Amino acid sequence: MLKNSYVVWEGASLIDGSPIVLILTGFVNHTSNRKTGYLLQSWIIKQNILPTEAAKKGFDKAICGDCPMKLSRLGSCYVNLAVTNNIYRKYETGAYPYFSKNEIEVLKRYRYPIRIGSYGDPTAVPFDVWKPIILASGSHTGYTHNWLFCDNSWKQYLMASVQSLGEARIAQNRGWRTFRIIAPDASLTQNEILCRNTEDDRNKCDNCFLCDGKSSKPNVADRVHGLKWKISNFVKYSESLSN
Repeated sequence: MLKNSYVVWEGASLIDGSPIVLILTGFVNHTSNRKTGYLLQSWIIKQNILPTEAAKKGFDKAICGDCPMKLSRLGSCYVNLAVTNNIYRKYETGAYPYFSKNEIEVLKRYRYPIRIGSYGDPTAVPFDVWKPIILASGSHTGYTHNWLFCDNSWKQYLMASVQSLGEARIAQNRGWRTFRIIAPDASLTQNEILCRNTEDDRNKCDNCFLCDGKSSKPNVADRVHGLKWKISNFVKYSESLSN
């Protein structure tokens, strides 16, 4: 019988070597995230510490690398860590079964689309773990802040997540499509389009898939969103870059 969530992989983070886990959710009960719509969600979390504690104390390098948005730096990450905490607690109790070839066959049959990295950087997990899941799924979205250092194979599947024009230029020159977070009143560049959900919230990730890393599509930008204090932190950061 198909379960809602599965442990896909446990092992050493490719970022710092500490123990992490990859969990897939949403096979039966769809995500409540109104923007992404019906996408399987994937969570990369540390095995031995509650996500909120890791984020507050800066112990999340294994899963977030040097992302400037994280709580211990800019404090602008949009992820609701209460949800991530719940996933961690269920994992800790052994509530999740392990992913197998049977579930791969389910993916192939029903072509479930997937969000690569609902929390955590996908590149912390070996590419060979992800590849059969991505190929079996119908479509995907995904982002990485670790684009300077990760396996180049990821370029065809992930967007380089950037926070400035300078970063965007570097990533694009290295062959990445970019997803740039911008301040609420910032302008787009000539080679960017605004996230379609921001233009019209009836457009959801599960019927868009612009953010799938494929090189023939345009670069994407989106206005920073989330709690007011997180937006404020990002705006101050953006202003500091332009001064």
